[in-house]
Amino acid sequence: MQTILCVFPRTAVCVTFYFLTALILTLYRLLLYYERMAALDELTRAERFRLFWVGFRLDSVIISRSVIVPVLILLVLPEPALAVFKSIFLFYAAVVFSIIFFAETAGIYFFRYYDFRPNYLVLDYGGGPEVLHTIIKDYPVLRILALCAAGTVAGLFFLWKTVYFNGCMSGSMLHWLWDRSGTLLCLMIIGFATRGSLSHRPLNPGFAAITHNRIANEIAGCSIYNVLYEWGHNVRREFVDLKTVVKTIPIDEACERSRALLSRQGLLTSDAPNPLVRVINAGKQEKPLNVVLIVMESFTSKLVGALGGNPGLTPELDELAARGMLWEQCYATGERTIQGLEAVVSSFPPLPGTGVVKRPQARRSFATLAGLLKERGYATQFLYGGEGIFDNMRAFFLGNGFDTFIEERDFAHPVFRGTWGVSDEDLFRRADQEFRALFSRGRRFFATLLTVSLHSPWQYPPGRIQTLPAGTVVPPGFVLEELNNFHYADYAIGRFMHEARTAPWFNDTLFVFVGDHGVHMRGRDLMPVDEYRVPALFYSPDHVTPQRISAVTSQIDIAPTIMGILGGEYRSPFFGRDVLRCCGEDNFAIMIYNRKRYGIVSGSHLVVLAENGETLVYERSRADASWLLAELAPTQQELGHNAVALLGAAQELLISGRYTVDARASKC
Repeated sequence: MQTILCVFPRTAVCVTFYFLTALILTLYRLLLYYERMAALDELTRAERFRLFWVGFRLDSVIISRSVIVPVLILLVLPEPALAVFKSIFLFYAAVVFSIIFFAETAGIYFFRYYDFRPNYLVLDYGGGPEVLHTIIKDYPVLRILALCAAGTVAGLFFLWKTVYFNGCMSGSMLHWLWDRSGTLLCLMIIGFATRGSLSHRPLNPGFAAITHNRIANEIAGCSIYNVLYEWGHNVRREFVDLKTVVKTIPIDEACERSRALLSRQGLLTSDAPNPLVRVINAGKQEKPLNVVLIVMESFTSKLVGALGGNPGLTPELDELAARGMLWEQCYATGERTIQGLEAVVSSFPPLPGTGVVKRPQARRSFATLAGLLKERGYATQFLYGGEGIFDNMRAFFLGNGFDTFIEERDFAHPVFRGTWGVSDEDLFRRADQEFRALFSRGRRFFATLLTVSLHSPWQYPPGRIQTLPAGTVVPPGFVLEELNNFHYADYAIGRFMHEARTAPWFNDTLFVFVGDHGVHMRGRDLMPVDEYRVPALFYSPDHVTPQRISAVTSQIDIAPTIMGILGGEYRSPFFGRDVLRCCGEDNFAIMIYNRKRYGIVSGSHLVVLAENGETLVYERSRADASWLLAELAPTQQELGHNAVALLGAAQELLISGRYTVDARASKC
């Protein structure tokens, strides 16, 4: 063994340092595992193994990023410089070991206190004087530092004894080539491990969401990766404070204004940490309907025939619209799928920066429609044709009311698999299988389906649709193949509904179709509001009266309207409204552009809250006319104040972890 270490010093250094670091992190994970064994008794043997395997993969991302520079130096360093580099390397290793031992040792105590691994709290609160004082008082700081020092010394001693940089080279050119080749191979493997995945998306902390057991998922995670991931988002300003985007008002005033606005929909409570929770009575007996909520990727109103799209590429959806409730002016809250999901599933308004699905504060106990229906005994499912790790979706939904998350890897033999996942018809076929199984067990179900086919590079199963001729007039911003793909997405909807009508669960099911976001945000307008318009259709022949709603609506109105159709009484944390009960001239929709500029549409007016602090007003005489700059009237100024209040309250509830319906003493 010693001969190998001597003859191949570069390769030996790389391999030894990598696996020693991995062993240290694994031992800490093993300690957490044994400390929390009582909470893991429901795990199968396969799940226990996967816990450590996923943990190793997440650890490898951090280890690889910490060793890639010294490995690169070893690859190009000439022989005479190896002896000098040994001292530099050991110093670098000491820094790495110190960080790891400190983070993991402190992380054990953090886990014991908070019941989860270190995360964004370290960055948000770790530097405050009050927090530092508490740490010094309540944590065994000296013991942690002593263990950190002892572990670092032990690691260095092991490296010093096992790696050789000089003094035993054989001089053989063959050995020299093998050593360099081994180091190059290590560099390639380490380069791959920095991403952690062969797919087109790198790993993120959400990859640890492997079971329904939160403790198991926390143990599978990596504390250092959690903190660095959040730090990276902070550096890129993805988690942006509302006050850096608009002129805010004091939080107490924002809460009071929000309570006044939302109290029109129900009776405000005082027993919840969320001061906006209302008890809402739908005014009719509860209906035990299944709910299938279909969120359609990139499904813009501009191509929906029933909404005046040109060209109209949705004969299947148009047929459903003729027998359902169609919202003619429904606006998406943002430009990304996760913004649409937070709006539709959680009735939550758009905050600046990234959507709440990716935010650490919303990883558990965040109010969703699934959570409310679960309290009524519903089985809850999320079905997605792509990878659940994308945008942290799997972790968010499993942590917030959904029992099951079905994703691309769960489709054994799909008809078609594209860059973004399996085709829409594969998704719908699997959904039908799940629904039939639930129905056979006598379970009511709520399922959210997120389609994936309608996305560049415009891939879909061949032979399904009559493609458009080459001379078709293509709207600005679109390409011909995109229109064909749109047509296929509509075809898949029609095929699903055709099969659903033969299913035993069909008659007592409410179907809701809604686009996730607008597309092609083009033009000169400060706020391209018309591009945010998406179809929203409620369909249930025996339970929903066919009609067209012409008032302004928003994606955040979807969940409250579903609850209104289901009837009965419920506690609502939602920011949206039941359109069937509160559809008037004061309706408005909030949307965000480029994660920092807000638009509020109400009737024929558009209020823009620009990032430079200006409030601008536009108006138009009809829906197809251009927006023209107008005077800021008191009505529009009040509309802007109301929007800012709701956004301020939403941010406060998110940051404080109080966007919930739990009944406990509260204060805004």
